[in-house]
Amino acid sequence: MPWWAWLLTITLSVLLFFGLLLMLLPLRISGCYLRENKTDRLDLRLKWGIFGLNYEQRVDDGGAGTGRLHLLIGRFSPAGFPLKGLLPEIGEGGAWWERLLHRGERTRFLGVFRQARPLLKKITWSRFDLELSWGWGDPAWTALAAGGVWAAGGVITGLLHQYFSVAARPRVEVLPLWSPAGLRLSWQGELSLSLHSGLQLWRLTKIEEV
Repeated sequence: MPWWAWLLTITLSVLLFFGLLLMLLPLRISGCYLRENKTDRLDLRLKWGIFGLNYEQRVDDGGAGTGRLHLLIGRFSPAGFPLKGLLPEIGEGGAWWERLLHRGERTRFLGVFRQARPLLKKITWSRFDLELSWGWGDPAWTALAAGGVWAAGGVITGLLHQYFSVAARPRVEVLPLWSPAGLRLSWQGELSLSLHSGLQLWRLTKIEEV
């Protein structure tokens, strides 16, 4: 075999080896959501090695929202791009999760979920913190609702342990506001999975436009 064929074979083998390593490199997704005083704030960060994306969305009490996407290289953010109309409006057919609620999509959703269950176990939650503070101005109704939310929190943590891998104990905290009435919802989470598993999940859950 000539020398250039050996060189080509070695080069392709090295590229294939590193390609397989990259496919197994963990994909980390972290998020933070806060709703307070009728305003919403969402931060999502996706990191794969030293590269990543950071998405920020702000919605004021009037319903006006802004979104911005940042490129990440290590701890640096060399560029940021404003995004308009990233999420479809309700009048334009609704978002993908709204279409899943339509009768024609429910059967498909259940089928996709059954196929995705083995892949969900490959997702590891390293953080899941949910905190809810609210009050209706009536102590009796507030206390009654707090009990229901505590029960729902137990269901959420049970489902996380059942369908995912959990590295740290999920935290769900309910803080009733006896006076005055108000609402504050805060969530912080982080999960990791291999890029190969992420691509498989994306392929299963991708919803084709009608």
